Amino acid sequence: MIAFSVGLIAYWKIKRRFTVWTLLLSLAAYAGAIALKSVVQYFTAEPFHIAVGGNLAAMGIYIGLQTAIFEVGGAYLAAKIAFSRGKIRADDAEGYGLGLAFWENGVLIGGSALLNFIVIYLTLAGGGTAAQQLFDALSATQPDLFGSASVALTQVGLAVFERFSSLMIHFAWGLLCVFAVAFKKKRFLYLALPMGMVDFLVLYAGILGTLNFEILFFAVCLLCLFVALWFTKAERKNATTVSLSTASEGDMQLKSLVKTNFKRALSFGSVYLILGLALSFLLGAVISGTASVSDDVPLVVSQMFPMMVPVCAVVGSFGGLMVFVSDRTKGVYEYLIAYGVSIYEILWSTLLVTLGLVTVVLGVSLTGNIAITLLMGGSIQPALIEMLLIYTIPISYASVAFMTMAGMIWSSLTARIPGVNSPIGICTLIGVGPTLVVFILSTFLSGSSNFLLLIGGVTLILVALVVTMMVVANKKMNRERLLADA
Repeated sequence: MIAFSVGLIAYWKIKRRFTVWTLLLSLAAYAGAIALKSVVQYFTAEPFHIAVGGNLAAMGIYIGLQTAIFEVGGAYLAAKIAFSRGKIRADDAEGYGLGLAFWENGVLIGGSALLNFIVIYLTLAGGGTAAQQLFDALSATQPDLFGSASVALTQVGLAVFERFSSLMIHFAWGLLCVFAVAFKKKRFLYLALPMGMVDFLVLYAGILGTLNFEILFFAVCLLCLFVALWFTKAERKNATTVSLSTASEGDMQLKSLVKTNFKRALSFGSVYLILGLALSFLLGAVISGTASVSDDVPLVVSQMFPMMVPVCAVVGSFGGLMVFVSDRTKGVYEYLIAYGVSIYEILWSTLLVTLGLVTVVLGVSLTGNIAITLLMGGSIQPALIEMLLIYTIPISYASVAFMTMAGMIWSSLTARIPGVNSPIGICTLIGVGPTLVVFILSTFLSGSSNFLLLIGGVTLILVALVVTMMVVANKKMNRERLLADA
């Protein structure tokens, strides 16, 4: 699934058109829709199920309407906002649909499945009591995992078949949503919205049987794709012409800024990057040494390491903010603004650079510590992998994004006083703050479900604050705020 999704995007990037903005926009639309669906279902799913007596048709409509409103409607809203700002064009419609499919098939489903199987494999390969307990549980609940090759290939084939159907339906409504905005034809939106009701069929999979369900699901998705392509024949022919007449340089400017500043951040903030990585490895070494002393420590250890890694990510990503402050102080943004670069692009480029540094810190520290543990004869507990997936990675990205936006706005609104450091120096505390909040609040919670809810709530709040600050800064911040203090 991952190779299929990434391969299509690579092909579209080379042969047709697929931009960074299209990928980011599709992420915002899809992630926002999934978050809203999760919140709605958390509060209403059980009461609604009781109210309708578990009726499948009613539950199917309940699920389908959410997909239509949040996923299709959200895709249209995100496309409308981006198009009004010149971030996407009419000929980005196909790439937008592919992006929506990528985040579901390649990341949410394919990525989570891959990580799940990695955890299973590492646990079974490590041997011991944990491996035997996991094997017994899987044998009872998922016996097909240990079935014959023919059984496995059948499952894989049906799964890929289903994801291909998902690709078609996301491509269809992504195409229609962008064309509805670009050509100002609401009828495309009205065609797209009913496509979200395809999730009505999901609850009938058990009744129809897997093969029959997949065939029916494929047929419906193929019909939706045919409808989208048929009703947009004229627009698809004119998409390139319309886009060329309204083209902007924003994509190239953003891409150039990100690429250039990421290289500079690696050099400019190398001390902080090395410090963040060193702290993560030191933390791993100390915890490993503690675990070898007593048999009562491993449970605490499995939680302590992933809980502290976000702090290392905050420290290691500081180079992005340093580049921003340095460029503003030296008057670099005066030249960029004079050449047509918008405040939005300057802020986005710094945010993306900083998130890139987080990826470096997480990739090196997590991979390195896990590899060292395995080489030393240790085993990776499922609790550790679970914490990394549901807490460490989301909180690291969300905390650093919040820190970066707050730091950029704060430094831009503050006049530098000779002999006094920039407020950026305090931003590390802002980045560490969410981790401390989770630490403190988790002491009052019991049960993994409450902890997961806490993490999800903190992450959503941070993401919402970042989006709000980005929108407000782009609309309200005067261009002079990014000029040199002198």
